[in-house]
Amino acid sequence: MSNNDRIRRVSINALTNYIRFFFTMVVSFWLIPFIIGTLGPAAYGLWNLSFSIIGFFSLLDFGFGLGVVKWTGETSVTGEIEYRNHMLSTIFFVYVIIAFVGLVLLTVFAFFYPTLFAIDSELAGIAVAVLLILGIRSLAIQIPLSLFKGALFGEQKIHLINIIQMLGTLVYAGSAWFALSHGKNIVWLAALNCASFLLENLFYVLFAYRNVKGLHISPNMIRKKYFREAMGFSFYSFLTTIAGLVLFQTDSIIIQLILGLEFVGLYAVAIKVTEYSFLLTKQLVNVLTPLISELKAKQEEETIRYLLLDLSKYIMATGFLITGSVYVFARELLVFWVDESFAVVTVPLILLITSFVIAVPELVASNVLTMTGHHRFSAVSAGLSTGINIVTSLLLIRPLGLTGVALGTVISSFVVSSVVVPAKAANVYHFSYMKYITRVYLPAAIPTLALVGTGMLMKYLFPVHSLWDMMVKAVPGIVVYVVIFWFSFTDADIQGKITGKIARLYKR
Repeated sequence: MSNNDRIRRVSINALTNYIRFFFTMVVSFWLIPFIIGTLGPAAYGLWNLSFSIIGFFSLLDFGFGLGVVKWTGETSVTGEIEYRNHMLSTIFFVYVIIAFVGLVLLTVFAFFYPTLFAIDSELAGIAVAVLLILGIRSLAIQIPLSLFKGALFGEQKIHLINIIQMLGTLVYAGSAWFALSHGKNIVWLAALNCASFLLENLFYVLFAYRNVKGLHISPNMIRKKYFREAMGFSFYSFLTTIAGLVLFQTDSIIIQLILGLEFVGLYAVAIKVTEYSFLLTKQLVNVLTPLISELKAKQEEETIRYLLLDLSKYIMATGFLITGSVYVFARELLVFWVDESFAVVTVPLILLITSFVIAVPELVASNVLTMTGHHRFSAVSAGLSTGINIVTSLLLIRPLGLTGVALGTVISSFVVSSVVVPAKAANVYHFSYMKYITRVYLPAAIPTLALVGTGMLMKYLFPVHSLWDMMVKAVPGIVVYVVIFWFSFTDADIQGKITGKIARLYKR
């Protein structure tokens, strides 16, 4: 494959990633207040708590998913189709066993769920039903069928995945709106979520067989030696996955155990803003995963170094654009998106968005390390991040409340995401950690000062009156950031390519 073909493929995948993300974000920004307004904050807290619990059970994936991407991506270069089919067949039937065991464990857990989490008696039956339905979604459906999505991802057919996800989101949002508008409860919401997710995954199966050359999943291809090989990589990938729970699951469970369900609902909105910021920034990083496998197979170390230093800078700039805007408009976002009562999580939101931007470069660095043979290190660093977050959150939640939980996330991100992982990547690919700071962090961080200053001035001169008004008043700060970053920190060759393309489009 030529370099131009590679760039074109990555660009199309990245573009559709962003389109799918913004589509999902718009739907969710409309749907979340609708759910809260229809069902109430306590029910929304229960919804988020259920997903947090299910998140731990879905870890029974044991990290095989990233292995599917890795082996599919590498064999697309080497042509070892039979080897890939043996690996994927072995993993699929392991997935089936995992899903069955997971459902049994979840069913047993469901008997103790209301008592363990002090859920009110009138919500206990509903809570169990929601948990079991979402368990079917995340265990019986997601774990086995995710193999086909992973195969498409490894083959770099990411644009197909994005189209299917948008259709699934549309089906779920439309059916949820219809059901809740007609007086249905949170159990219906869970059932509709499960049904739309099943439909989405069936499309992954269909398109995987159509687009992944020679794909064949069969019990006859299961081999013990391939299971051992899969476990050698996936066990450490599984430990790495735990890091994702630090921000999106662990916090909610700690809050429920110590503060209560309504506080989970309040904090969940701050988490949701941070989660969308994280996902927006990760759209390009996700595209790199199969590409890194390809680069490893071809031993293109210089290109990998470019990803770590140069590309990370531009991804970091996206992160600071979001973070600076949230610093300015955090309270207004919460008040006008949901309602006045959610203003109490303004400080936790600012802290969570800080933890997000600290962790941005680690997204690329950890991805590179995991896909190039350093998965053990990635697993250890993920475990360290999880441990720091849990311990600090438990220590700080009683004296500082929700702010303490968010502060625990900031501390874990600072230690692991901005120091431990980047330092390891710098050492492996032969450049200094200080070069990492000066090439990635500083160029993206410095224009943020101008963004925040401009945003504060706009807010002072023209008070914000609505969500749309807030978005309009965030634009000048964003423009100032982009201008400073473009003229002061964008590489000349990148400037030349972009201006050249714009000029050619203008001539047309």
